[in-house]
Amino acid sequence: MPKASTLFFTSPKQVEIKEILLPALQDDEVLVETICSAISAGTEMLVYRNQFPHLKDAHDSVSSDLNYPLAYGYACVGKVKELGKMVNGEWKDKLVFAFQPHTSHFITKTDSLIPIPASLSPQTACFFPNMETAVNLIQDGAPILGERVLVLGQGVVGLLTASLLNEFPLESLILVDNYELRRKALVESGKWKEE
Repeated sequence: MPKASTLFFTSPKQVEIKEILLPALQDDEVLVETICSAISAGTEMLVYRNQFPHLKDAHDSVSSDLNYPLAYGYACVGKVKELGKMVNGEWKDKLVFAFQPHTSHFITKTDSLIPIPASLSPQTACFFPNMETAVNLIQDGAPILGERVLVLGQGVVGLLTASLLNEFPLESLILVDNYELRRKALVESGKWKEE
């Protein structure tokens, strides 16, 4: 049986990498070797501090039993290494995104994988959940031609939201952040000016 090195939140403010046995590969599954995974600082700090809500997660691959020890994370990019007998051979060596915890390897069905185009690096593809959030925020806000828009916070989601909104024909786009380092980085990027 294949093994995986997986990050576990073992108790409040404690993490550990454990070696786990993966289940046997079924005919309709693939084995993915992780290249990189992104840390969601906000969500994962809630798990780390034992402040997360005890609700069932929308993603099947993320544990709905939010009790310690807990393997958590949801931004994993890897390469398909092994195929079950019924899986189309085109999946072999394909670069994919998955809503999986921080782990070296995982087994899943292909319908839970998102193929990554060659134009994206694995590191960039890790930001898929953040971009999904940014797109949803813009769709919910439904900005219209000539409108003034304010984006509060320039963390990952705020930056992605602002970058997308910068393509809209808005009267103005105002970005606000409490952290001087983030404000300075915005100005240094050349896309934004401080007022």
